[in-house]
Amino acid sequence: MREVRIEDIPFGRYISREELCAITGMNDRAVRKSIQDLRASDPSNIIISTSGKKGYKRPSSYDELQACYNESLSRINAERKKMAVIESLMKNRDQLGLGLR
Repeated sequence: MREVRIEDIPFGRYISREELCAITGMNDRAVRKSIQDLRASDPSNIIISTSGKKGYKRPSSYDELQACYNESLSRINAERKKMAVIESLMKNRDQLGLGLR
């Protein structure tokens, strides 16, 4: 058993988590954690993932990098909106009547 290495993630084509599990001998959760660690260890480790079952890849073109950027920005904006609602609820908790104390 070994960690996922950046070399395991191909350029321009997806590799599934199932394939990474087979290569590394790790379970699905450990593979996801290993990918997270790879990304955190070096910001230049750009690993594109999908919300579906396609898996992971490294960008092989400017267009793929741009698509990754756009998707990440969309996720960030959605999280910002959610956080604004939560902050508003926290500021007005006494008026909610929801028992949030």
